[in-house]
This record gives sequence, C-alpha cells and structure tokens, in this order.
Amino acid sequence: MENLQTLVTLRELDLSFNKISKIENLETLVNLEKLSFYENLIETIENMENLKKLSVFSIGKNKISDWENIHYLRKFSKLSSLNMAHNPCAEEDNFRVFIAAFLPKLVYYEYIRLEEAEREEGIELFERQLNNLQKIEDEENAKVAIIEKERADAEVHSLSFVEYLNTRHLFDEMFQEDIEGKALLEIGEEVKEFYVEYEEQFIHFCKQVFQVGQKHYVVRKEEVDQFLNTVESAKKQNQEESIEHMERFMERKGTIFQEIRYLQHQLDNERIEELEYNDTIDMYAEEFTGLIHDTWKKLMKMELQLYEQVDEVNQNFGHTLNDLINGFLEESQGIFSIIRALEVTYAENVGDAAGRLLTNANLNEEIVIPEALVDILAKTWLENFNTGLIKDEIKRNRYKLLEINHFLDIQREEFEELTADNTIVLDADELEI
Repeated sequence: MENLQTLVTLRELDLSFNKISKIENLETLVNLEKLSFYENLIETIENMENLKKLSVFSIGKNKISDWENIHYLRKFSKLSSLNMAHNPCAEEDNFRVFIAAFLPKLVYYEYIRLEEAEREEGIELFERQLNNLQKIEDEENAKVAIIEKERADAEVHSLSFVEYLNTRHLFDEMFQEDIEGKALLEIGEEVKEFYVEYEEQFIHFCKQVFQVGQKHYVVRKEEVDQFLNTVESAKKQNQEESIEHMERFMERKGTIFQEIRYLQHQLDNERIEELEYNDTIDMYAEEFTGLIHDTWKKLMKMELQLYEQVDEVNQNFGHTLNDLINGFLEESQGIFSIIRALEVTYAENVGDAAGRLLTNANLNEEIVIPEALVDILAKTWLENFNTGLIKDEIKRNRYKLLEINHFLDIQREEFEELTADNTIVLDADELEI
C-alpha cells in the first residue's frame, strides 16, 4: 500500500483483490468513509486510528483469526456497517453475537441488520470479557482525557509562557529517559526519601512559576486590551471624521453635477449661449478642483496625524510590554534558581549515599550492590579516575611550562645585565679560557 498519502479528500477506497498483507499508509486519509480490503492476506486490523469518519468497512475473506481485532474497531464511533465474512474468526460459533455485543453502535454485519436480541445474547454470553474490556478502556480514556486536558490547558497557558508548569509534566519529562537516575533509587530508602522530597519541592516551585506566569499574564492582558481599545478608538474617531469630510464633499459634488446637467439641458434647448455655458463650466471646474484639493488636504492631514499618534503609542506600548516581560522573567528566573539549587542538593545527597554504599560494600562483603547500580557506579568511578588523571596532567603541564619560561627569563635577564655594562671585568679563570 503505497502512494496514498496525497489523497487527503478521498471518501471511498476499494483495495480488494490486491494480495495486501498489512494495513498501512492510511494516516492522511482522514476523510475516508468507506474502505474495503475484501479478499487479501491481512491477519491484523491496525494502523487506522486517523480514520475517524469511517462508517463502512469490509475486510471479508482475509486471514483474521483473533477475535480481539474486534476490540480495535471499538475506536470508530461512526462505524455502522462491517463485513468480515470468510475470515477464520468469522467461521467460529457465536461470532456474530460477539460482534453485536462488542460493537454496540454497529447497525449491519455482513450487510444484514443486527437485531436487539442478538446484542442482548452477546452481552449475556460475553459479559465478563466485555466488563473487563470496558474497565481497561475506561482507564485508557481517563489517561487520554488527562493528556488532552493538559494539551488544551497548555494552549491557553502558552499565552502566559507557563504551559504544563501547573502539573508534574516537567518533572516526569526530566526523569523519563534518565535510566541512571532511576537506577540510583535502588541505593535504598534514604535515596528514595531524597527523591520524594526533591519531587515534591520541584513540582511545588513549578506551580509557583505557573502562578507567577498567570499573574503577569493578567497584567499584560489588561495592558494589551487597553492598548488595542485606545488604538481602535483613535482609528474609529478618525474614520468618522473622514466620513464626515467625504459626505460634505459628495454633497457639494452632487450639487455641482446637478447644476452642470441643468446647464447642459439649457444649452441643448438653446436657452443659453455656448460662451455663457463655457464660462459657467469653467467656474464649476475651478470650484470642483478646489473642493478636491481641500478634501485631499483634510483627509491626508487626518491620516498623518493618526499614523503619528499610533506610531508613538506603538513605541510606548513596546517599551511597556518589554518591561512587563522582563518583570515576569526576573521573578520566574528567581524561582528557577531555587529549582536548580534543589537539583544540586539532590545530586549531592545521592552522590553521598552512593559513596557510603561503596564504602560499606568494601568493608562488609555481605552488602550486595543492586545489579542496576553496578555499571553506573563503575562508570562513575572510571569517569572520576579519568578526570583526575586529566586534571593532574594539565596541572603538571602548566607548572612545567611556567618553570621553563621562568628559567629562560632569568637567563635572558643575566645576559642583558652583562651586555648593558660596557666595562667588562674578567676574573682569572675566564682569562685562562
């Protein structure tokens, strides 16, 4: 199943008789309503989560044997018609009433309406299995609901820059991939108590940051609303005044045009001379040109004034908003500094506990280090040992460089002192040389 990704508006898809062995590549077909895989080689119903609009599904004459595939179809709330005829599972007893019980919204199976009696029979026959599945689904739905609520809240809280900080989300994310951090909890109850304390304080201060974010968001929103209202009010006032000028222009324009049409009518009926007509038209042309120029000046002046006012307000608001953001950052950074200090304290406590465990294990053979800790402690020892070697070598190297430079500086100074004195007195030994 390839090259289906672009068919995003597709509503019906028939892939019957294609020797397909795996359902895949349907993620983008979110508008699909009817889907057929009749007579293929499929063993598992899967990879259809995005087909929320699916109402008719045919997957007859395949190789599906496990009844739990029906559990998967409970995801599709709009599914009204299903065909699984000539699959191994469909040949077994009570499969139709199983379908009726486990897919309560399904109307047709194998294109035949499901009767209420069949549904009741299936519910009675598979009551325990149905209840167990419902319990599992309720738990999963509750988890999904929590995640969805977190996501929805995060979208709102993102406006205050503190999404997920009102929950334990950040703490869990930090430890999710921290295999070594989890392994260190095996040191003993002492470390677990450190962990619980660290966890409680970490989440507590995250919630403090969240509250700070919400507080500052309210202040920023008030400022933004006031700013937008002020700008909108100025624009509205400008628009109303502009309309007044344009209405006065249009009113005078109508009068001028009406008088010109009347003159044309008089000229056509030879009631006035052409010379008089032309003189009058020239007068109206001059007046109309002046009217246009005057209106243009008024409208342009108003627009320029509005632009300058809004530009000044924008700049002032930018400074105000910057100060508000800085205030939020300073306050939240102060709390994050406390969180970082908690992390350092926790790491030190765990390190001390690990050190005591190693010491006790060396002194007492009966103390067994948990297997999960052996590699970590060994690696830590190796890293510390290597780090010590490197530091020692760097220290030795720097000292030696200083020693060499110091020695040569002394020799250079002696030479300069010797050559600076023009009178050189040689002793007896140097004379013999």
